[in-house]
Amino acid sequence: MLKRIRWYLWVLAGIFLAYLAVSVYFMEHFFLGTTVNGENVEFQTVSEVNSLILSQAQAYELTLSERGGTEETLTAEQLGMSFSETENVREYKRIQNGFLWPRMFWQQDSYRISPDIVFDEDTFDSAVESLSCVQEGIEPKDAWVELTADGYELHPEEQGSKVKEDVLREEIRSAAQSLSENIDLEELGCYEEPSMTADAAEITELTSKLDHWLGAEITYEFGSDTDVVDGSVIAGFITLDGNDAALDSEAVEEWVSELADKRDTYKKARQFNSTLRGTITVSGGNYGWQIDQETESAALLASIENGETVTKQPAWSHEGKTWGVNGDIGDTYIEVDMGAQHMWAYKDGALVIDTDVVTGNISRNYGTPAIVAAIQYKDRDAVLRGDNYATPVKYWMPFYGNYGIHDAGWRSEFGGTIYLTNGSHGCVNTPPAAMKVIFETMESGTPVVLYY
Repeated sequence: MLKRIRWYLWVLAGIFLAYLAVSVYFMEHFFLGTTVNGENVEFQTVSEVNSLILSQAQAYELTLSERGGTEETLTAEQLGMSFSETENVREYKRIQNGFLWPRMFWQQDSYRISPDIVFDEDTFDSAVESLSCVQEGIEPKDAWVELTADGYELHPEEQGSKVKEDVLREEIRSAAQSLSENIDLEELGCYEEPSMTADAAEITELTSKLDHWLGAEITYEFGSDTDVVDGSVIAGFITLDGNDAALDSEAVEEWVSELADKRDTYKKARQFNSTLRGTITVSGGNYGWQIDQETESAALLASIENGETVTKQPAWSHEGKTWGVNGDIGDTYIEVDMGAQHMWAYKDGALVIDTDVVTGNISRNYGTPAIVAAIQYKDRDAVLRGDNYATPVKYWMPFYGNYGIHDAGWRSEFGGTIYLTNGSHGCVNTPPAAMKVIFETMESGTPVVLYY
């Protein structure tokens, strides 16, 4: 029995000594299944692992993945890196307590260990500065709005390829210190970014304002003709200063002025279908259409600012009777052919009076002006006064200053050449019966066309 006990003790002692021997071995050697930087280092010493790490480091290369799919590679030598053994290997070995070696049969260890690294700063800086992404990077472009002939165009931002050199430098250093083999410059935020993107509040506010203005449509009616202020016209009224838009009131005023030049008939020559002479040109006087440019410019600017869609006539400082019928004279008018000393009155195209008249005395420079005017008002039993006369009349219809149409009961004859030497002071002397019809038929505002 005693011998058996001794034999057990010797077996236990042997097992203990074997365990102790293995423990001592693994005090300096890494456990079975241990990897360092992806390499199997089982049963290797701290020194051997340091040698492996240094060997790996000497072959180190860092690949930079750049915007657009470009890659650049830097070697350890280019980065000015020098390596030495690190105490980190021994620290990791201490984590693998030799007395706990049996755990290696169910637990494996994997470590990432870098050697001690020193950078030559001048070499490192030169390596970074020589990179194509540093040398050839393109500046990013901000989103911007361009006015076009009929509106605007939104140009989105462009990312470019210019790097933030200080950020890139730190990311390269950090990657090299840990011997990381790849870095993605986009993911690490190494690129300069546009300061203004297409969805920025400033751009959104600007395009919203432009859409509001350009969406306006103001249609001016001139009889059957129209002039339209839409986006293609409004674009010419807009000015941009960065991301601030404004409506140029001077440009609006210039457009209204051009509209007035095109549409105004006041005091301008126009074609007239005369009774005896066919189509003739008449001009001057106080009849016709004239746009009130100041008022209409302000109204147009307000309509654009409000984004209105409206059909209207412009504000008038003088108004005619019609558009497109006998020019702007229409089919209700009084016609005085002073060469023929004859007058006609038409109502809605129908002849109501056809009579001889006497106009201003040519020999005394009292000639009636050749103009297109309009009846200013009508008066009964008026007294016409001049420097040396006061003449009562039954019917008075002034059309231009002191010039007018009235009955002349004192005359026994009308027409012919009377006006050359015995004409009026400038008025149109009319037979009383004809004057009565004209007075009762024609309203204030009726055009009066006078020509020689």
